[in-house]
Amino acid sequence: MSDDPQVSGNQDEAAQKSVVLELMFISFVGLVVVGAFIAALNYDFVSARAPLVIIVPLLILVAVQFNKTLRQAEHHIVLQQLSHALKGRDSKFNTVLRFIAFMTFLLLLIYVAGHYVGISVFMFVLMHWVSRERPRLALLVSVGVTVLLYFLFEHGFNIELYRGYIPKLLGRYGLF
Repeated sequence: MSDDPQVSGNQDEAAQKSVVLELMFISFVGLVVVGAFIAALNYDFVSARAPLVIIVPLLILVAVQFNKTLRQAEHHIVLQQLSHALKGRDSKFNTVLRFIAFMTFLLLLIYVAGHYVGISVFMFVLMHWVSRERPRLALLVSVGVTVLLYFLFEHGFNIELYRGYIPKLLGRYGLF
């Protein structure tokens, strides 16, 4: 450890920057877990047991970690770092924000179009636009993995994955 106040100040600032990132990520995970908990409450009791057994301890762990991280935070520095990050001047924060945006996109896509369409489109987007793979390869891999998941879940495990809001809506009108 250095006695130089400038080095010590930079280390404190870097530590607070990581606290901001951790708080943002924990908040996102917490929101997703709360959403899953609320969704599981709408299931039949038999179907809800397994998700609730997993979600309740996870909610407790997320709350404990959020509280622990919040206690480490120097609030004025966290607010300053958050303001700095929201202006787009922090590359690590932008990376975390991009990850959160991708996960939100996936969740919305699954909700609207279902697991199979959501996973396939998400894989294609990640492979083609993020990883810069050729469109043909990205399409082949995403369709191949989706078909594999379909046969694995529908026929192997006999588990019907969520079909999506649009197919459900179309099914009400006899269109699907």
